[in-house]
Amino acid sequence: IGCWEWRDCVGVKRYVDAHPTLSKMKVGLYSQCMGGNSQYHAIHRHPELFENVLCMCSPMVVSMAAIYDAFSELQGIQDYQELIDLELLKMGGFVAAEMTPHHWAPSVTMPVLMLQVLEDEWTRNPEDAQKTFDLLGSDDKELFWIKNTKKRFKDGYNHFGRHPETVLSYLEKHMN
Repeated sequence: IGCWEWRDCVGVKRYVDAHPTLSKMKVGLYSQCMGGNSQYHAIHRHPELFENVLCMCSPMVVSMAAIYDAFSELQGIQDYQELIDLELLKMGGFVAAEMTPHHWAPSVTMPVLMLQVLEDEWTRNPEDAQKTFDLLGSDDKELFWIKNTKKRFKDGYNHFGRHPETVLSYLEKHMN
């Protein structure tokens, strides 16, 4: 999660910067979940590409170790995290501890709006999200908690669609 996909973020940013029309526009990022993990990693590896980014909306970024821990508990296999990591390696992947925005968050220095489900049943919030937020290198950062639900997919991913005022006011503040 993000360990290879960061290259896509770099490619898109290079495309935008080289495009005759897009390169003249203001740039803000909306990097959700795995896309946020990937974006943080891209910013870490190529900070020069992101110097003109005015802000980032970063909903639902997550550490895979937190997801694996929560999900394996639901499945009754929480004691087998090392075996899950071994299987990931055998398939050519990364261990859970490598797939986290925590490694790259200090490199993210533009203004950031994070959105998270406070009691997300699929991860270990508030701890995981709070750690990511605290590690962000930005001095201008906000963490918006969605409360009264445990549903990451139903209520987390759909929050801005149902309640756009938070993200729209954030973008208005930073893009104008």
